[in-house]
Amino acid sequence: MTGVARLGVGIGLVGRRPEISALATALDRAATGRPTGVLLSGDAGVGKSRLVAETVERAAAAGFTVLLGRCIDTAESALPYLPFTEIVGALATAHPELVADHPAMRHLLPGGYPRGTQNGEDRDLGQLRVFDAVLSALDGLTATSPALLVVEDLHWADRSSRDLLVFLLSRLTGQRLVVLATYRADDLHRRHPLRPVLSELVRLPAVERVDVAPLGAEEALELVRLLADGSLSEPMLHRVARRCEGNAFFAEELVTACSDGLPHGLAEVLLARVEGLAPTTQRVLRIASVAGRRVDHGRLSAVSGLTVDELEQALREAVTHHVLVAGGESDGITTDDAYVFRHALLREAIYHELLPGERSRLHAAYAGLLAEADAPQRAAAPGHAAELAHHAMAGHDLPLALAASVQAANEANDREAPAEVLLHAERAMELWPVVPDAETVAGIDEGTVTRWAAGAASATGDPDRGIALGRRALELAEQRGDPKLTSAIARRYAWRLLDLSGREHEALEVARHALELVADLPPSSTLAWAHAVLARVLGRLDNLAEAREQAEAALEVAHGRPADDVMAAGATADALVTLAVCAEYGGDPERARRLLGEAIPLARRSANLGVELRAYYALGISFLDEGRRAQAGDEFAAGEERAAATGTTWGGYGLELRVAHVIARFQRGDWDAAEAAAELAGESVSATVASRLAAAGLLTAVARGRFESAGRRLAELRDSAPVDEQVIMLVGQTGAEAALWQGRPAEAAELVTEALAGLESGPYAQLAPHLGGIMLAALGVAAQAEIAASGQMPADDVAAAARALLAAAEHAASNGLPRAGALGPEGRAWLCRARAEFTRIIGPPDPSVWSSLVSAFAYETCTPHGEPSADEVHGYRQAYALLRRAEATLATGAPHGEVAPDLRAALAAAERLAATPLATAVRELAARAGVLLDAPDARPASVDPDPLTPRERAVLGLVAAGRTNRQAGAELFISEKTVSVHLSRVMAKLGASSRTEAVSVAYARGLLAPADREMARVDP
Repeated sequence: MTGVARLGVGIGLVGRRPEISALATALDRAATGRPTGVLLSGDAGVGKSRLVAETVERAAAAGFTVLLGRCIDTAESALPYLPFTEIVGALATAHPELVADHPAMRHLLPGGYPRGTQNGEDRDLGQLRVFDAVLSALDGLTATSPALLVVEDLHWADRSSRDLLVFLLSRLTGQRLVVLATYRADDLHRRHPLRPVLSELVRLPAVERVDVAPLGAEEALELVRLLADGSLSEPMLHRVARRCEGNAFFAEELVTACSDGLPHGLAEVLLARVEGLAPTTQRVLRIASVAGRRVDHGRLSAVSGLTVDELEQALREAVTHHVLVAGGESDGITTDDAYVFRHALLREAIYHELLPGERSRLHAAYAGLLAEADAPQRAAAPGHAAELAHHAMAGHDLPLALAASVQAANEANDREAPAEVLLHAERAMELWPVVPDAETVAGIDEGTVTRWAAGAASATGDPDRGIALGRRALELAEQRGDPKLTSAIARRYAWRLLDLSGREHEALEVARHALELVADLPPSSTLAWAHAVLARVLGRLDNLAEAREQAEAALEVAHGRPADDVMAAGATADALVTLAVCAEYGGDPERARRLLGEAIPLARRSANLGVELRAYYALGISFLDEGRRAQAGDEFAAGEERAAATGTTWGGYGLELRVAHVIARFQRGDWDAAEAAAELAGESVSATVASRLAAAGLLTAVARGRFESAGRRLAELRDSAPVDEQVIMLVGQTGAEAALWQGRPAEAAELVTEALAGLESGPYAQLAPHLGGIMLAALGVAAQAEIAASGQMPADDVAAAARALLAAAEHAASNGLPRAGALGPEGRAWLCRARAEFTRIIGPPDPSVWSSLVSAFAYETCTPHGEPSADEVHGYRQAYALLRRAEATLATGAPHGEVAPDLRAALAAAERLAATPLATAVRELAARAGVLLDAPDARPASVDPDPLTPRERAVLGLVAAGRTNRQAGAELFISEKTVSVHLSRVMAKLGASSRTEAVSVAYARGLLAPADREMARVDP
């Protein structure tokens, strides 16, 4: 066999100038305080690790602190935070003060940081606290020197590691840091969990992607020539260069194998190196492949059963022939008394050649070794239980797999990795029915494991899954016959049901059952909670009288409990929030806010995050309903910050806060922040969470005219048949507005009808009319007005449809259930819009109704205390009203100059918000009315003076678009005779004898642009 130099040993880097340049530039930027994330992608063996090695060498030479972490193909072991355990371990060694200053990082150290040692408050702190600790430590590290953080083989990363990487990359600001992550592009099948993460990461401003393509033909030949070092003929060099297809690792293996003839497929190439080794060496490599990419010498010795001399001889041959790497490090993996396959492809090829029986037998042997009771140091290693569970499953030792899965779930919980808790707990649940005496084997009951899984599902932003698991936990609790335990599980299940719209009646049934179970037992915190949760559900169903009764009952029970009963304190806080909501609906918002002010600190002291976030949400909504957007935003932000710090952003009221804040920011005109908050940035969340946030994000997307992307998202949301009332309402609203802006009023009317039907059917059929129906009906009337203007339907039919929609708006306003006991400013404003839009159909034009609408939407720009803004800034809805007022004024025959202030104010608002459709509509109406929007002295001097006035150009543009004199006059709000006069002047100025010739001359002289052919209508 030909002796082959190792890639990177004695051979310089071939090609790769663009990739090296990009990586070097990232290092240079980081050194000056401009952090960069680099996603390095390429097929297996193409040379990513070599590029990483070059980058590490350059960074170290430039004074960077280098932190390396590698993901390993652990099959289904799911070792949480594996690459970051290596990174944090290195930090703890080199900079122990950083870990000491950020205790939450101890969860990532070998041995973890058991949750049981934390106090009540800390026990509820989730992943985000660990993530913040890592980010803060990197901030501190890069304050003194730049750093390079490398995560290799991201395609094998566990969910928690992916989430942490996303967190770091999305928060690159002024650190002197490069985060370099590599992954195999050819491994990312359509459903690979990394794909959606990458699609979001590449949109982050500080992240760039570097694709490592195969080497070119000349570079491949150069590499093969260097590898062969004179051992191959020139024709064979060219054959190998062609066959390797630019893959560096493939080239090396081909050079190695070609002395025995040039093999075909990649697997054959890889195995050719192994098949030339001694039989004992091949056996050792097969055993090693079952352990994974890395295998300890002790384990290999125990499983192989070889003598010391036999094993050492086999390992020496494997190392000599570059199949294994011994000691030190290989590609960032610390090996010490261990061996690592030189490339993952080698290990995969050998493993897949194993016979099924051989494979399961070897997995069983490793499982037995890992399960030995006399190896406590092994049990303390990161991921020990997860690895044991994997080998036990593959070795068909189901009892051992069950016990290890329960242990692995516990370990993941200690490391703040809820995704891995869910994975291991669900595996234990699958094994439970097939393992005899499972409870004894696992050491806990099935109900406990199921509750772990339910909690982890909710924590990872999957309420649907959490509810399904919660239902199973309740069934198991019922079987045990413990009323207090069953009541506690039932009320948690009812709580989770409230996370999904449309499940309120089911939640009510469960909550009543939870109360019945303990109603006849002595007063306890469990009883207080049963009353509190039932009160919450009743409030959601608009049964405020009984909700108040149950909340007061909860307070009565809780007040009789000892002062140190934290569960009773949590029930008190929850009951106070329900009473606050009842007070708000009763018309006493000030009392409601006082109660909420009492509830928040009480909920925090009792470590009840769900109640605390609910109180923040209720406070924000209270201000929002009064039109006090700034104060509402402050409360939502405070709640969001608390949710982020406790890892509950995507569940329960954490999600409610996020969505509400997106909407509040949109209404305040803080559209950039609204768009940013609506982005998931790689977060892996459930369809329910994604749809809620996507629907809220559509408000800004549509208002800014991003119709293509908004259309795709709207189609996806409609196809999912949403039952969430907020999603139904937002899809109807944004879909209708998008259709109107694009001149499709019939489609807008259909979307409004669909949304109104959704809010009146199913779980909402028995509730009071939804106040969102006012807004939807107003948009429906606007759609009918556009249909009337286009002549698509008979006028009487249009008027009847609009009248029915207006009646629906009036009915919702009169019979709905506003939180403050009376319709708030937003509801009143949309009702005013419905009435104003109706005048466009029945006439006559009435500017005063639009003046009323400008005033009604004044809350968009109110001060933090709800007072009108004094700086003449208008909001988005106000700008639309100004546009319509100008249109109505022109239709009355008023001098065109009268509308200039309205149009200029509307344009200023639209341009401030980047509301492109609105700005376009304003400019088009101004052009039709002959109104100059820019100040005359702001217009640049023309080198070739334009002989046409703005009015003449507008008339000629409409003629060019094929309009008759009458049609042009109608669009420009002037008479047909006046159009004729303008055309006569145009023909005289241009020396044309006809309308057609005037148009031709104007185009030839550049006096008409192609855009002047289209004079779009004003659509809301």
